[in-house]
Amino acid sequence: MSSARKVLGRKITSVRLPRRPRREGLRPRVGIRIWLTALFVLVTALAAVTAYELVRPILQDTLNRASEASFRQVGEQFEAQLARSEGQVSVDQVRSFAASRGLQWGVVRAENGTKVEGELGGNLDDWSARAVQRAVAEQRPQQTIERVAEGNPREGQLRATYASPIRIEGESGYAIVFVKFFTQSDIENVQAALAKIDRVALIAAALALLVAGAVGYLVAALISRRISRLGLAAERLAAGNFDERIRSRVEDEVGSLGETFNSMAASLKSAFEQVEQEKERGRAILDGMTDAVVGVDRELNPVFLNPRARELLESAPPEFHNRLQEVLAKTRYSGPITEPEAEAGERIIEIRAAPLEDGALAILRDVTEERQVQRAKAEFIANASHELKTPISALSGYLEMLEDERDEEVRAEFLREMRTQTERLQNLARTLLDLSRLDANAVIFRLEEVDLEDLLHELRRDFSYTGRPLRIHVEGNVPPVKTDPTQLHRTLAILVDNAIKYSPEETPVDLTLRREDGNALIEVRDQGCGISEAEIPHIFERFYRAQGSSRADGTGLGLALANEIVGHLGGEIRVQSKPGAGSTFSVVLPLKEKENALREKARNRTRVS
Repeated sequence: MSSARKVLGRKITSVRLPRRPRREGLRPRVGIRIWLTALFVLVTALAAVTAYELVRPILQDTLNRASEASFRQVGEQFEAQLARSEGQVSVDQVRSFAASRGLQWGVVRAENGTKVEGELGGNLDDWSARAVQRAVAEQRPQQTIERVAEGNPREGQLRATYASPIRIEGESGYAIVFVKFFTQSDIENVQAALAKIDRVALIAAALALLVAGAVGYLVAALISRRISRLGLAAERLAAGNFDERIRSRVEDEVGSLGETFNSMAASLKSAFEQVEQEKERGRAILDGMTDAVVGVDRELNPVFLNPRARELLESAPPEFHNRLQEVLAKTRYSGPITEPEAEAGERIIEIRAAPLEDGALAILRDVTEERQVQRAKAEFIANASHELKTPISALSGYLEMLEDERDEEVRAEFLREMRTQTERLQNLARTLLDLSRLDANAVIFRLEEVDLEDLLHELRRDFSYTGRPLRIHVEGNVPPVKTDPTQLHRTLAILVDNAIKYSPEETPVDLTLRREDGNALIEVRDQGCGISEAEIPHIFERFYRAQGSSRADGTGLGLALANEIVGHLGGEIRVQSKPGAGSTFSVVLPLKEKENALREKARNRTRVS
């Protein structure tokens, strides 16, 4: 695993999300409780100040009006007294009325604004000339309250003047005037009342602010707690907990936000489940691929390796890693690239690379067997062409010589050679056709009970024309074998024919029949030149001819055909040989007893499962 992770010379590193940079100079975070509480207090304070600014002038005016109302009663009382005396009052009555109420009084002439001398002048020393003139002009009582002008001994006091028009000895233009002065103490009483009202208002405002702060904090705490739950749920959702939900008992904006959050969480969960399913499906496809898949980032660091890629890269030499790195680097700038043959030890790997937006992808395909098949096909065609060319060339040469030859004996010899080459062509074509049919499973094998000992005696009779002794040895009791007698006879004939060809004349060929591990074993042993150990794995390849076989006539297809036939019959061919010590080819066929045992074992396994 470690070598696979070090592919391209770099280790796989885990991908981390970049951290958000801290921004310096930010103010400390203030909770929503503080903000909402401060907002409640601020609104309450603003309301209190606004209310005070609106009410205080009204209160001040009310106190002033209360003073005016007490003086206005003087006029109302005097008018009531006039009404009782039918509009005529004496000086004594006026003096008594003024004295009982602490008023100055006197009669003033409106025309020149002077006080009437004598007894009618009373004790009046200051009055409002404007009030007198208006009363005389409008012939109705007038009342004013004015601040005494500067320079007057009563400076700073308020002067209340009541003027009512009267007639003296039938003459008009006169007004009886009552005056009252409000001293500094009276004004201070009003201001003291206002100050007291200010203190009460201040205390009430403080209490209101305290209550507003407490209520605001409770409300803010409730809202903050609900919003904090939203924030905590959002953090858990961001951490991947898509089952997080918010439950709210209050149907308000925050509750609606919670419902929206729940819907979003459900949608995200569904979306991420789909993404995970697609990812798992893609991973399963990649893991199940027989080809190796390697994904790298921009820096050529591997980010994905399927199991086949790990297996391949772990066993690949460093040279292959370097070549893979070069291909991936090149595809980043040159587009898709195919490297048809890259050597990885004894294997041949085809590399197909393509660029990605954030890296590159390479598919590594082991084409060793494919290239071997291609080479085998090429060799097969070359060998077949060569084997066909030799007899055809011989036939062509014999035909040319026959045209010029007149000697009948020589012509007969040429005809025999032509017949031999023709038979060789026929055998070659027949063998190639049989191999092709076996490869395509187009050969029908007719199985029946075959006595192998009888088959060996029949084989000896068939080769009696060669004059070579074939010795048959039967060890023990070998039961019949269920096989195709024709194809098995053909296989043994190929082996016997090779034994006769590759062994000295007059040396015997031994045929041995015996049982071994529940199999029937037929051995064909010769005393020929033998086969080297290095060549034994290749003797069943088509058109392969071992060293020393050039002196014998053959195409190199006999053993390949024999091996294919025995494989289709469910058996195998074993070879034991040493140079100069001869060769032994053993045909191993399963006995019927073993087949039955295997079927019974399979049935038992099925029954248990």
